[in-house]
Amino acid sequence: MRVAIISVFVDYHRRGAHHRGVLQPQIGPLIAALLPDSADIDIVNDTWVDPDWSKSYDLVFLSCMHADFDRARQISHYFRRRGAQVVLGGSLASMLPQLCAPWFDAVVVGDPEDTVPHVYADASRRQLQRLYRSGGDASARAPTPLAQRVAHQQIFPLALEATRGCPFTCDFCVLTGMGTRFDARPAARVEHDLVTLREALRGRVTGPLKDKRRRMAMFYDNNIAGNLGWLRQLCDITERLGLEWASSVTFNVLTNKALLQRMFDSGCRALYVGLETFNPAALDDFNKPQNRLPLISRALDDARAVGILVTAGMILSPEHDDVAYIRSLPRRLRESGLHVPTFLAFETPFPGTPYFNRLAARNAQRVAANERALFLPRALLRDFTSYTLVVEPTHASAEDYVDAYKAAVDEIYAPRRRLAKLAHDLPSFVRRGAWTSVALDVGDMLTGGLPRAPGRTYLAGTDLEPPERVPLTEADFVDEAEAARLMRPTAVTDEAGRLLPQWAPPDEPLRPVLPPRKKNPAVVP
Repeated sequence: MRVAIISVFVDYHRRGAHHRGVLQPQIGPLIAALLPDSADIDIVNDTWVDPDWSKSYDLVFLSCMHADFDRARQISHYFRRRGAQVVLGGSLASMLPQLCAPWFDAVVVGDPEDTVPHVYADASRRQLQRLYRSGGDASARAPTPLAQRVAHQQIFPLALEATRGCPFTCDFCVLTGMGTRFDARPAARVEHDLVTLREALRGRVTGPLKDKRRRMAMFYDNNIAGNLGWLRQLCDITERLGLEWASSVTFNVLTNKALLQRMFDSGCRALYVGLETFNPAALDDFNKPQNRLPLISRALDDARAVGILVTAGMILSPEHDDVAYIRSLPRRLRESGLHVPTFLAFETPFPGTPYFNRLAARNAQRVAANERALFLPRALLRDFTSYTLVVEPTHASAEDYVDAYKAAVDEIYAPRRRLAKLAHDLPSFVRRGAWTSVALDVGDMLTGGLPRAPGRTYLAGTDLEPPERVPLTEADFVDEAEAARLMRPTAVTDEAGRLLPQWAPPDEPLRPVLPPRKKNPAVVP
């Protein structure tokens, strides 16, 4: 069968540009490895390049985040009209399968390892079921991903997901909405995959940096330090293989200087941490006790002294952060030693998360009492990107809040601040001989930031429309009504900020979408 695996992407900054950065989807190489050798497979990172619209397929796997859903629906329609069977997986499909089902031939809930082979077998007979649900605990049985197939769509193609999930339960996190868990693959299996991938990339990576790119392993894990004992095993492996590596961890790792030293000795050169906020009230509301505000500056200093570059994201809480706090961020970032964060975003209630469910309940109470809604009016699902405000701020008007945000972004990402960050970081890295940390830091400061597209309001319901397009024509629709249904953006709130009925959370408490672990997946007709 001819198969396409497409990681759907809409540029959240509304430029319409592909995001050809270090962070690239890894689901394509994994799904490809789960398919038989006879399958004719195209893997498309929509972050890097558009699908080839001239091709036709028998089976198309799509994966998307919340804000990419409209594009996923349209890609699905495009290829279904041309004879393909289309399947959706990913976080949105796992959290809200009933919302996704009308637009796809099948929806996959949970892990791919024990569902994709069943999907392929059924599609081969053109007998797809409507819903496939993972039995859980599948990541430990994952095959070696075919990362060499997307080496041209990766800055660092030696890429692997070694663990899955996170043991923490941050209120706004999609992982929490999907059901908290942390699975670590057997360390021996990870070593096997690294050796296999490095050999498979021989000849696939060219250019003056080919040796560096084959020695730099990117672990695309949500939190590779979810089990510290296992992390130490990984350090033994990367040191033995002579690799340098980078990944994401939680803040508690930065407070353990002995562990940082061990990680550096094993080749770790960069870590991403969700630092999120300097506001204690917001941190409590995030349900993020692993972050300890008094230790931020010392922890960043310790990592820098060891030779590890720390990048971190920051989030604004519409409920707890006021305009004065936003204006103080450039100073706070300088004093902390972070200087320039990876991003500055809005805390966003992604549908299906505890934060969304909590706001939804409060929103219903406020609307019933004829009070102002918590959600902004006419919010669209494409607004739920973290870079568009979808919640009414408590301490300012939405317009003033966004004005303060834009001013802070302009100040934080100004060239002089990027130079100040490098001046602060690089002497420590040079003293440690951490030249990869130097290169990553310089590269981040040259290419990072939050570009502002003309016409953006940063407000739900009025923000700039994403410019990405699927080449659908009148011939792709039965009638105008079908075209309108597909091309109309997915709405979340009405003109008064009330949630539309399909988004109302269930009455029962949040439960994981992943069922109890078992050997075989349940196929739900």
